[in-house]
Amino acid sequence: MNLSYDPIPVLQSVGYTEREAVFLYLAALHSGYFLRRQYVRFIERGRGALAEQFLRRAFALGHIQSIACGQARFVYHLISVEVYAAAGLGASHHRRLKGDAAIKSRLMLLDFVLDHLNATILDTAESKIRYFTQVLGLSEAILPRSRGVDFADELPILIKDVPCFTFFDEGALSTSSFEKFVSRYHAVFAALASFELLYIVDSNQSFERARTLFAARYPEARALGVTPMTPSGVDHFLEYLRARENAGTGKRPLTLRDLAVLHEGESIYVTLEHEALVSAWETGTTSAERIRQRFLQQGPNGKFTEIILPYRYPLHHFKFESQSKPELGSSDGSSGRLLFKEEVIQKQLLGGGDG
Repeated sequence: MNLSYDPIPVLQSVGYTEREAVFLYLAALHSGYFLRRQYVRFIERGRGALAEQFLRRAFALGHIQSIACGQARFVYHLISVEVYAAAGLGASHHRRLKGDAAIKSRLMLLDFVLDHLNATILDTAESKIRYFTQVLGLSEAILPRSRGVDFADELPILIKDVPCFTFFDEGALSTSSFEKFVSRYHAVFAALASFELLYIVDSNQSFERARTLFAARYPEARALGVTPMTPSGVDHFLEYLRARENAGTGKRPLTLRDLAVLHEGESIYVTLEHEALVSAWETGTTSAERIRQRFLQQGPNGKFTEIILPYRYPLHHFKFESQSKPELGSSDGSSGRLLFKEEVIQKQLLGGGDG
């Protein structure tokens, strides 16, 4: 996104402080929703008057509305057309009301961005297209496209030694969304020599289904031997075989790690092919090296990484407040209000601001 002006002074022109304006811009760009604690973390201050002042101001201007989540907790939704337009995001869908799962995933995404403020993040479709076509030399024809738009999912891409794609699992019961994501990015993944997929959740849930699905098409670094049959890597399967051997022969006492691997393996290594390999291991007709070579695969060097966000999110079943909270100002929308001073934008345009 190439703005011909800096959106921060534009947001300041209606009374926001610089930090408030920057946070609003981040919320508008990445999520459309935010929590009080996210603003507090962004300004690196404890709970108190600064967060209250920010919320009062945003309510009074009609830029946000609150969504009651129970237990005296609220999600704040940035709804102002003017704020999005001032930030150069006039076509953003973030001001539209979303379902519970989508709201949670947006909050998770904002937390991820706040965790990586000093990192290089591709956060707009324009920046992603430019990176993959101009920097990496990929054809624009293979970029993920949905509803006629490249990178329509608006998921941030972290740039480290390799591109790190992100997928946010808000607690879905199926992997259908992840399957669609992997299919949508298939051509890009296949064209890269190396990449990483960050699978982001907020609880210590099982990643095995997603990892297995990913491994079926994009095995991790070859040395790890991650395949649909060995979703936790070939070394984990070898650990399982040795733990079974120890349990059966009593050559040495079982360790806590042995017990953990045995417990994990009971639900993973259940096919007839697994049983054949277990039998071959027990009879000495195969070895660790043979098994390792069996599961080493060629293909794009794709790494699947699980990330558990250390943050809590409001409960499901969000409900709009039936009445605005007097102490926080009105929760009415701002449609029809002329909020931003045109001369602020004009001054920057004439001054050559490049955003």
